[in-house]
Amino acid sequence: MIVGTYFERLLERRRASELANKFEEGREEGREEGREKGREEGREEGREQGRADNDAKWREWNARRLNAEAKGELFDEPPPGLDG
Repeated sequence: MIVGTYFERLLERRRASELANKFEEGREEGREEGREKGREEGREEGREQGRADNDAKWREWNARRLNAEAKGELFDEPPPGLDG
């Protein structure tokens, strides 16, 4: 009876240890998924900001071009991205 109880406790401890390991693996997997999601969100946010910045440069350039055209002035400024 004492030996049986000892082995039952030993099995319970092993099962508890296995469950704890699985829990920790799952938690780490969840953390990695969260980090990857955060990185992807950051990349997308950066792309959106880059597009907005580029659009703003083009709008400003076009406004200067139209202003020069309206005044009859020469406008030889290259468009954004082609100015070297």
